[in-house]
Amino acid sequence: MYNVPMVKYQTIIFAILIIFFLLFSFAPTFFELSLKDKLADPNREFILEHNYYWPDFNLYLSKVRQAWEGRLFPVEKYTSEPHKGSLVQIFYVGLGWLGRVIRANPNTSYQLGRILFAPLLLILIARLTWLYFPSFGARIMAFIVVIVSGSFPKIYTVPTGGVHIESFMQWWSTIDNLQRITFIPHILFGQLVSLFLLNQLMIRVSKSIKIKHLILYSIMGNIVGIVFPPSLMTLFGVIGITMVVQIIKKHALWHVGLLFIIFTCPSLLYFFVITHQIPWVALVETHRRHFMPVPLDQYFLGTGPVFVLAAGGALTTLSQRAYKWYPLIYWALSSWLLAAYFSLVRDQSPLRFTQTGVFIPLGLLASYFFYQLWIRLSNPFVKGVYSVILIFYVIENIYMMVVSYRWQESFIIQRVGASIPPVPYPPQTIYPLTSWMDGIRFLRDHTNHNDVVIAGLTAGNFIPAYAGNFVYFGQSNTVSYEEKYQHLEDFFRARLSPSSAQRLLNEARVKYVFYSFQEKELSGLEDISVNYPFLKPVYQTTAVTIYQVIG
Repeated sequence: MYNVPMVKYQTIIFAILIIFFLLFSFAPTFFELSLKDKLADPNREFILEHNYYWPDFNLYLSKVRQAWEGRLFPVEKYTSEPHKGSLVQIFYVGLGWLGRVIRANPNTSYQLGRILFAPLLLILIARLTWLYFPSFGARIMAFIVVIVSGSFPKIYTVPTGGVHIESFMQWWSTIDNLQRITFIPHILFGQLVSLFLLNQLMIRVSKSIKIKHLILYSIMGNIVGIVFPPSLMTLFGVIGITMVVQIIKKHALWHVGLLFIIFTCPSLLYFFVITHQIPWVALVETHRRHFMPVPLDQYFLGTGPVFVLAAGGALTTLSQRAYKWYPLIYWALSSWLLAAYFSLVRDQSPLRFTQTGVFIPLGLLASYFFYQLWIRLSNPFVKGVYSVILIFYVIENIYMMVVSYRWQESFIIQRVGASIPPVPYPPQTIYPLTSWMDGIRFLRDHTNHNDVVIAGLTAGNFIPAYAGNFVYFGQSNTVSYEEKYQHLEDFFRARLSPSSAQRLLNEARVKYVFYSFQEKELSGLEDISVNYPFLKPVYQTTAVTIYQVIG
């Protein structure tokens, strides 16, 4: 039996570690919040954002805002075609409803996803260490290794002199050992639920699962299949490989995995069908247009030493026939096989399958390798040297987390100090002008949110997230992306005759034209209605003019 005081003590240690790593990962957010009243340009307003990959943050925020409009099923506001709501990205509408209940604004509602799911994921990782390792010291070591393991240091000299250190693939946040702890909410959710299901179906199972539990797990599987399909597809890979092994060994439980796959297939089938319909087909077109393969050399270097150590752990488990470890091997293997498959069938970017939490099985397998070496050492001096090596490994990886924090801090400082250009591109590189946001708020407060607005790239990216209107163009999920971008340029550069321009806007159901710094830069005109007399100003300041399309 467990010694209750000892278990309580161990739980406290894990809780301290979890809180430490959560606070460390949230530190850039706290730092940004501390500077909200210190913007160098007083004409700009602070907006708390998170994911700086420009097409994404406002896309998710636009779905959160839809809860405030009373929607249950999200629509795609980054395109002008009429359509009904679907389950695609319904996760963020759910966050919006949660925020609405506690009276949190849409931006804060988005952050709730990080606040809720990041600690749950770390708690589940801690729980796995209890299942896999017999001693408290080994569990602590494994938990730390899973969390901190990251990139090899990328060392180079800079032209001004001196040495600079950064991580490999730092542009891909999932690889970053600090950012991934409190990463994008739906990816955290996908990792959390798929890891839980892996634990319940593949790791802990020793006898037949009750039907009520299988139904519950199937419901959870369908949810994760809608929220983040790569997580469910990876889980299918694990179950599929396990089933093959079980059938070969005539194991009685192979049918459990088959039933789970059958019961959870509807979510992936739904996703397949819906992404062949307008506007959701743009999701597939985006992956084909902005195809992101896995750069193998950079991925290996970005994953870091844990890649080799995990391979050692995997070989050790195979040689020992330690079957309970096999699902972790299958998890990593499934992620990589799916990435390889989608390198050929370009309906999904292969790099997305590195977002399935593959760092977790790699970290656990590496920890098993460390542990097996430790228990085989008997010489106290050798054990002491080995302990120093382990401590150095942890310190080096924590240092790489510090490197990650520093570059995030540097980016935030540059945003806070920036004053040009008036309207940035990409959108998240500078805080927006208050006068520019006032124009967006006019749309929010004085127009029907089903109305379509045509605007330049940055305004088109902001309007659905902060005003709630549909836009003609504004994000990679825009249907007929390249064609519409060309039409957008033709319109603002006044390459169209008045009749052609009016026909374009009417066919796209455009009711308003947002005209500000970017748009004026395209046209070279202070008043675009000089070219298009069917436009009537309904809002006008020195920064923004909003025209209504007449006729």
